[in-house]
Amino acid sequence: MSSAAVDAPVRTGTPKARAPEAKQARAETLLQAAEAALLEASYHDITMLQIAKRAGLAKGTVYLYYPSKQALFLAVLVRKLDQCFDAVETGLKGEDKSPEEIASVLTRAILGPHALLALLSLLFTQLEPGAGIDALIDFKRQLAGRMAVAGATIERAGGMEPGVGSTLLTRANALAIGLQQFASPPAEVIQQIAERAPELKKHPLDVEAELTDSLADLIRAKMPV
Repeated sequence: MSSAAVDAPVRTGTPKARAPEAKQARAETLLQAAEAALLEASYHDITMLQIAKRAGLAKGTVYLYYPSKQALFLAVLVRKLDQCFDAVETGLKGEDKSPEEIASVLTRAILGPHALLALLSLLFTQLEPGAGIDALIDFKRQLAGRMAVAGATIERAGGMEPGVGSTLLTRANALAIGLQQFASPPAEVIQQIAERAPELKKHPLDVEAELTDSLADLIRAKMPV
């Protein structure tokens, strides 16, 4: 064995990603791992260590890309919102859409991305306060840009005044979050009520139907007579 081989330092741990492409790939891997974790557990039950293991990285490496759990899941929320806005812009191309057609597209766009509503419900209380100011500014800038484009698409589809589309999107998401929470009480609570007070059992709430109907009414009120 040569002296060079003996003297060479032994590298341990996760190799560093030096090239921009490698860094971007790792950031993408972490986002995918976080999204996958949301399929199996709630935000509150997921740890950064779990995300690191899913991504095949050391826990400390995760923090090089996302300084906190909140920053990581804020980035996941950006992806979910992008899916929502893409669906709105694709589904409402053109003009002369009825209130029901617009409402149906908005409903599917909002309810489609998994965990979108769950993350939105945590936005102001959990994600924004802990994400860090840089991540928060980037998020708000991206959101403002996508809201403007999707809002304009809604306005063209319904012949509405400028600014109405963004307002409808905000109200649609707020309605969806509220309806989803009403429709999804904790399973243990449902079971206890069913056992001790069966007369209080309610029929399941059809979130999609309720949201579509509510949005159609809001949209109709904003469209020209």
